[in-house]
Amino acid sequence: MKLKTLAVVMVAGISASAFGQGVILQNVGSGAGGTNGAVYMANGTKFDGLVNNLGVTISGGPSGGSLSPVGLGTYKASNDPKGYTGSDIGTFQLGAAGSAIDIPGVAAGGVAQIKMDFWFDGASANGLFANYGAAVAGGGEAASVTFLQGTGNPPLTPPGPLTGMPDVHLSSVQVPEPSTLALAGLGLASLLMYRRRK
Repeated sequence: MKLKTLAVVMVAGISASAFGQGVILQNVGSGAGGTNGAVYMANGTKFDGLVNNLGVTISGGPSGGSLSPVGLGTYKASNDPKGYTGSDIGTFQLGAAGSAIDIPGVAAGGVAQIKMDFWFDGASANGLFANYGAAVAGGGEAASVTFLQGTGNPPLTPPGPLTGMPDVHLSSVQVPEPSTLALAGLGLASLLMYRRRK
């Protein structure tokens, strides 16, 4: 009897771990047939996922202080199994279509915190930048977003796409210019420093 009970528990555990908890790393579609948060370029148009590529670094966990790399960690056209990150206008698909990725430290059906760093990575698999940091340092179009995402609990609630994701607006990273007020203050400080003392 004990052996039979142990076998049932093991089978149930293996089944649960095979399904696991997770999300599908894409912003394509939702239960209502709509689109989740879209990706916009610096000029305000939606990212053209049919021709161009994104670089995306993704991490997740139960809270902001405990995020770990998710899936491949960094997705680019050069390492994504399907060879591109775009899926359609404003959307992306990371990894195999419909493939759920577990979020470390988040129980099945729980809520995960997801952080995604995006950068525009050109129209070829060679790309423009090696990673998010290089894109920011090189003045490329980049953006970062953090959001809460429910995970699936199969077989009752299969994992879904990134329904918690807001719109993402890439912007060209530029070195900020000193403001007029700051320059005026510097000039005034110089005048005061060199004024004659009577």
